[in-house]
Amino acid sequence: MNSYWINLPVKDIERTIQFYEGVGMTQGGGNIADARVSFKLGSQVMMFFQKDAIAKNIGRELQDGHTHNETIISFDAQTKEEVDTIAAKIEELGGRLLSPPHESMGYYGIMFQDPDGHLFNIIVM
Repeated sequence: MNSYWINLPVKDIERTIQFYEGVGMTQGGGNIADARVSFKLGSQVMMFFQKDAIAKNIGRELQDGHTHNETIISFDAQTKEEVDTIAAKIEELGGRLLSPPHESMGYYGIMFQDPDGHLFNIIVM
């Protein structure tokens, strides 16, 4: 095996692009017409697929990310200021800040939920 990437279902590809570009990520491929979009972070890729398309592909119903979560994806930031900058944008872009920037267990960071309910941490290690 050479690498991995994460596939996440979303309700609205256009909203997903606006949210992730708004918090500072760069789109890596796909588009609204394809019902998918990717964002590259370092050497890893996060793929977002229109929820109904990925459900059809995997042959099962998907749960609502606002009420059912199995995964928390974590990113490392370079500075506390980077965390603060992203935290300030999350709610205006349709996400939900679950914890304000704070120190915990020796790390500085936040936890947030994107517009589709996926959970993320951003921490300075």
